[in-house]
Amino acid sequence: MSDYKPVSCEAHSIYELAVMQRTPALVRWQDDDGIREEQLLPLDVETKDHEEFLVARDSEGSPVRIRLDRILAFQPES
Repeated sequence: MSDYKPVSCEAHSIYELAVMQRTPALVRWQDDDGIREEQLLPLDVETKDHEEFLVARDSEGSPVRIRLDRILAFQPES
């Protein structure tokens, strides 16, 4: 059983809009190593095993996959 907690519709919409518009965002999230913060290019929001993830690329082009309920802050570039 997963400990995933669904995010709000508002947060989900912000992630989806950034994906559709290919808008880079400053993202802060909690992972197994602690809190990370990076400029990312959101590519997709996907669901797997009843959990949702932001799929993105970092500034070096490496893939990043973040469970949505682990995102602490998401600031799209204006």
